[in-house]
Amino acid sequence: MKPTIKIFSTIMIAFAFIFLNSCKKDKDEEPQPEPTNTTKKYALVIENGAQTVSPDGNIAYSAILVDVNGSVTPATGVSWTTSNSQLATINSSGVVASLGTGDIKITGSVTLENVTYSASVPLGIYVASAFSVAPSAIIWNKGDNLQLESVYLSTSGVTEPSCTFQSSNNAIATVSSTGLVSFIEVGQCQITVTATSIQGSPIVTVPVLVVGMPEIALPIIRIEVNPPSKDLFKNETQQLSAKAYKSDGSEATGTTFTWKSTESAIATVSSTGLVTPIKSGTTYIQASASGIIGQAEIMVNSDTLIWITPFYTSIPAGGTKQFTVQAYTITRTTATPLNGITYKWEIPTYGFDMFDIATVNSTGLVTLKSNAFAGMMTFVMVSDQANPWVGSVGSITVGIADDCNCGAGNASVANITVTNSQPINLNMISSTQAQINVTASDASSNPVTAPALVFCSDNIMVASVDSDGLVMAVGEGDATIKICSGSYAETTVNVHVTLMK
Repeated sequence: MKPTIKIFSTIMIAFAFIFLNSCKKDKDEEPQPEPTNTTKKYALVIENGAQTVSPDGNIAYSAILVDVNGSVTPATGVSWTTSNSQLATINSSGVVASLGTGDIKITGSVTLENVTYSASVPLGIYVASAFSVAPSAIIWNKGDNLQLESVYLSTSGVTEPSCTFQSSNNAIATVSSTGLVSFIEVGQCQITVTATSIQGSPIVTVPVLVVGMPEIALPIIRIEVNPPSKDLFKNETQQLSAKAYKSDGSEATGTTFTWKSTESAIATVSSTGLVTPIKSGTTYIQASASGIIGQAEIMVNSDTLIWITPFYTSIPAGGTKQFTVQAYTITRTTATPLNGITYKWEIPTYGFDMFDIATVNSTGLVTLKSNAFAGMMTFVMVSDQANPWVGSVGSITVGIADDCNCGAGNASVANITVTNSQPINLNMISSTQAQINVTASDASSNPVTAPALVFCSDNIMVASVDSDGLVMAVGEGDATIKICSGSYAETTVNVHVTLMK
């Protein structure tokens, strides 16, 4: 009823205006300039939506215009910008060039009939790792929920690590302790996922774009692709399905979808939604109808895993450590050793002597500089020379030594003998400590009572020792225990600590 009254009132006012103007003299009937029409007739939609890309990857954006009748036309002459040109640039054709890693916003705008239309979507630029979260980018409706899934590739296959979740803006989207995302309001934010059960607690950031009900009437307003994300190995396939929904929430049955892979070199999709992996990487499978797009993220896992040992170690300044590596051919449930690979060993350099603390040779032998500061860290990296994107990383910390003061000692001590087998082998699970069995004797090989022995470790980040010679495992690596009595006699014991048996 109210719209009818409004229309009737508008008509009456218009007639009154015409009548009053018709009574004016001719001199008042001067032509008036036409007002500029700023009514928005279209909605600008960026077809790609929220995306993630690796630093060496590229992505091209395109946009469409949707009018009030739901008709779709490609948007031409779009002006593209990024929120941070230090991380990425975008040219006039919508092609992004990555310069760093992080989260940015891509904005497109176009002017038609003196009206400017704009749209923005988030883009995450990340380095791929063995730990990933699916989906890695989210476009979802306000009021809905979506479960995040995490996956970790290890020698035992694919596992689900323990994670914590945090939203950068709870007013846009919240996330539970189990990874269930609730979309609260239209806007953009990021979900930070930390794998607490993985060494080093790696972090993945998931960009989120929450969309609401369009202001224009469309026959179809939303397309859902199920499952919304899936990780596959190259010997697997995945059937996807799609559903279209109208503005009243009902399903638009009978909709014909067009299927497309954003990276067909990684995975292809048939006209019926059957996905076939090609090579490792991430792609998005899109189902479109009436200008609306829904997508699912497909992660194709590498069938080769390289594992470095040790994964973490502490080395004293001036010391060495031999790293080893093993490649595996992996499936969802198995890991089979793979031989015949030529490896490339590297340690990153920074151009500053105080930070360039170690070198590595072609066999994985790491040597720390003698002037390396205790507590500093670096990394040793190994990769397949034929496939440099397949590799592994180990972390190295410069060991911290005891302040070893041998004291006054006992002048009768001429020899110190250790009867333990060397090295003393410990691990962080079961064999966490060992007693050093030591005897002090004089020049005639007679035992010395009260020999005033001092025990000290050259790497307390690997093994510590108390005043009675009890050695405790602290971290993976090697340490040398010094035993001395003043300046009269001394000996050493080697200790090797592993994470597991």
